[in-house]
Amino acid sequence: MTEWARSTTPGLPALGAPLPRAASGTSARKGWRKYTFHDLEKLSRTQALLMDRLEWLMPSAGASERASEAIRARLKELFEDDVQLLLDNVVLASPQKLSQLLADPTFLAILCPAPHKTRGFMEIGLGLAHAAIDKLLGGTGEQVANRRLTDIEEGVMEFIILEALKTMAPNLEQGLPRMRLEGCAKSVKDAMALLAGEDQVVVVQLKSTLGAQDGFIRLFIPATVVGMTNPPGEGPERRARRRYEIGRNLARLRSVKTWLRAEIGRAEVNAADVERLGSGDVVLLDELTARPDQGQGGTARVRVGAGKAGWFESEIVVEGGGFRAKVGNVVLGDEARHGQEPSSVGNESEPAAEAPQEEGAAADGADLINDIPLQIVVELARIPVTAEQVVALKVGQVIDLNRVPGEPVELSVNGKVVARGELVEVEGHLGVRILSLLG
Repeated sequence: MTEWARSTTPGLPALGAPLPRAASGTSARKGWRKYTFHDLEKLSRTQALLMDRLEWLMPSAGASERASEAIRARLKELFEDDVQLLLDNVVLASPQKLSQLLADPTFLAILCPAPHKTRGFMEIGLGLAHAAIDKLLGGTGEQVANRRLTDIEEGVMEFIILEALKTMAPNLEQGLPRMRLEGCAKSVKDAMALLAGEDQVVVVQLKSTLGAQDGFIRLFIPATVVGMTNPPGEGPERRARRRYEIGRNLARLRSVKTWLRAEIGRAEVNAADVERLGSGDVVLLDELTARPDQGQGGTARVRVGAGKAGWFESEIVVEGGGFRAKVGNVVLGDEARHGQEPSSVGNESEPAAEAPQEEGAAADGADLINDIPLQIVVELARIPVTAEQVVALKVGQVIDLNRVPGEPVELSVNGKVVARGELVEVEGHLGVRILSLLG
């Protein structure tokens, strides 16, 4: 992983040096001033939640991933060349700010997410559009000047988009809107008129490669459309997405440490019982599945972290003079809500009668990752220091962080930098908007 720490920091060797004595009538703080964050972009909590909901419009696992693969395969058939589509960034902007992103000439296709009446649009970079048209008509896909497309060329682009939409439709997840092409916007002004009455627009930018030609595709989705999406509830699709995200971000989790707890007994007590417990008291057990006092094994529930999502059914054995747990089935459940034993998903031959195994349920314990507590730390700066400099720190000392206002901050998990972001204000509270992921 690339860490954005400074390898050299001007002025750092003087970290342990005492502050210069102030001259008579002057401030000891001359030469530096306290910095206060100001002019941060202000977001509402509704906007923050909107970006979370947008996740279900992005290609991921399950049906969405199948849709992406189907589109790439269909475009490869059309152009007889490899086509790559990669998510670049996602931003939330007001229609007024879109003028900074859009400029004529460009190609804009009007999209309507059925059954909604609200319209958005898609922008395809002219270089990429000309290459696609040339490829489809039998050329080599050479780049040409970024001139406006002719009516015939716009018709060719509409055909390409229609083929992509037709391929995508049957592979989309339930609850996601189906896009319908309604023609082309002749100018940026015409496209902006489609957003009348919208407060926010989600801009999704994709990097695209067609053969040797690189370009971009941008989707401008009205916030009202994103708000109408219906994310799937807990089930096979959500678990498939969770496992997909875990696999994709596994490098960021490798340094995470948590507890494994092997439970071999249970007792029902109330709050008053706990308050009265004292040294020498005896707690009567309702269940005991192993006898470590007699050097005997048995069974145990091995829980990860908080252990609320489920556990591993494990066999306790004595090997090499110590106890070892042989992990078995994964048991998932929701004891807090249902007050009953969760159902096992690790053994298909013995499903629980009250909660049968769902199709696609994880048997590898991926759902248990929700029980691992993590802390995200926002780092303004990370500078190298020696032990001597640390012990020489003094109250009132000034440390040069070698950062200027406006630079991105880093987000770290267990000391490992995983992302870069920018500070924003969310209804009076500070937040960090992710700009890029690292690792």
